[in-house]
Amino acid sequence: MKKLNKIFILTLIISILFTNIGVFADTTTPYRQGFIEGFLIDKGEDEVIIEEYDGTKHILTFNKYPIFSIDTINVSLDEFQEGMEVYATLKNGKISYMEGFSTISPGYIKEGSKIRTGTIKKIDRDQIIIDLDIGGEETYFISPSTILVKDGEKVSFNTLYVGDRVKLHFDSIDTFTPSVIAVQGKEIEIKGLYKGELLSVDEIGEKLIFTNVKVLNNGDWEDLSGTKILSFSEDSSIYIGGVNISLSKLKYYIGNTAYVVVKDFFSDEKIERMVLKNQYETIYLDTIEEMNWYGNSMELSTTHKNLTFNNGTIVIKNGRLLDTYSLEEGMDAFIVGDGRNGIMSANVVYVYNEDINNSNIGQNYLYEGRIDAVFRYSMLLEDFAVLDENEWKSFDDTKELYYDEDTMIYDLENGKIITKEEFYYGEYGVDEDSDFADDLDYEDWYAYIYTDGDRISAIMLQEDRDSLLRQRITNGVAASNPEEHDWVGWRINIDNASDWSSRKDKWMQRKSSFYLNLEEALIIKDGKIIKPYELKATDRLYIVRDSLDAKVVIVK
Repeated sequence: MKKLNKIFILTLIISILFTNIGVFADTTTPYRQGFIEGFLIDKGEDEVIIEEYDGTKHILTFNKYPIFSIDTINVSLDEFQEGMEVYATLKNGKISYMEGFSTISPGYIKEGSKIRTGTIKKIDRDQIIIDLDIGGEETYFISPSTILVKDGEKVSFNTLYVGDRVKLHFDSIDTFTPSVIAVQGKEIEIKGLYKGELLSVDEIGEKLIFTNVKVLNNGDWEDLSGTKILSFSEDSSIYIGGVNISLSKLKYYIGNTAYVVVKDFFSDEKIERMVLKNQYETIYLDTIEEMNWYGNSMELSTTHKNLTFNNGTIVIKNGRLLDTYSLEEGMDAFIVGDGRNGIMSANVVYVYNEDINNSNIGQNYLYEGRIDAVFRYSMLLEDFAVLDENEWKSFDDTKELYYDEDTMIYDLENGKIITKEEFYYGEYGVDEDSDFADDLDYEDWYAYIYTDGDRISAIMLQEDRDSLLRQRITNGVAASNPEEHDWVGWRINIDNASDWSSRKDKWMQRKSSFYLNLEEALIIKDGKIIKPYELKATDRLYIVRDSLDAKVVIVK
């Protein structure tokens, strides 16, 4: 009788000992529910390992006459692939029915003297709407001559986010097209979201002290020890029930629970926004199904609960504090409701959604496929797949893509960046039917390709093809700097992660951090390939991975 893959089990044990992930949960949980759903990790003839969406793993056996199906079609267990999403029902602790979901196919004035500052409220291709610091909002237009600068370097416009603070420079007094847009760096991103009881207000020292403090981490409130002292200023906004209250009145709310967004301010945690709980807390992990802008409310998809929102509602997406106008239908979120008797308002909406492109201004794509031919400054990709809305979509076709002197090309097998000449003259794409290829046993290579439109920004070449069915899409935050592990090489700890579920068509929050191996990954930052050690703690990452092995990592 075939048992589960021994190498996998050994790897799993090592993971438990060294990476703090993959700990097997109390097996009563799925047994009590009567079902389990998640990802198929490994299988034998009479048992499987299933990983729930939150990262918990279970070894399960089958009853005497189990039923198997894929996409509602009856199949045998042999047709299930590792990495496939599955749903299984349990009777007496054993699987009686298991269904798999194959969501993809395998395969393949003085210049600059006029200045405006503010926060990006909306991005619509070549238009950006700015909430101005001087009050009101304006629409500005991006032209091919507009330069975007971030951290002192010119960057692509697809790096812009709603919520970014920007300074716009104009060369003419009556134009709405800036010549230069300068973006604030990492300081625009929030450092954390806390929940705690207000214990004390120090108006002179501009400090608030909280007790019973928790931090939002991995989709839940995680306890912190001791009290928490946070700085505030006149710029800190404080609300209760949608009403803005002054700092001088805050002392009357001592004892109230507060939700607090903080930013890093010269190594000090400064309050950006605080919302005081008005009545009773309810937590929702759900998708926004419908927005009602006339009633300032939203309806949730699973619970069909209606919640109102207001100026005080904390909306967080992409690590940034946004206003409520950024909320959209289809957003998957952790929502903190405040109310009673069915009347509920949203104090916090923490959005999980992420994609390759930050907005519709971006035209980045990720391809995978077989290299059919390499020409000077172009190549043909055959039997390819493209990542579309977090899912691989396969095409039995040929795609022509273009490279140039600025394209970065990484040969994974030899572990090095190669030149354009080496790519052109190398045997990466050959005529496999030719006598030359047959005599020398040459075969086409495969590639992951990151593009801006049809222009290749970065490409990783490898001899063997990966199984796209095994892969999943994950977004998360680097919890620390990468480390070089003695056994697995470069790896990084990922926190606050979500996996994309094709079956549920939503992001599913993981409840624990995990280590991601980077040794065989294409890592991209600002359109360029970087080394694993160049990643930093707090980097937000969009990841294509096979179990714990990263294949593509995009720094957001």
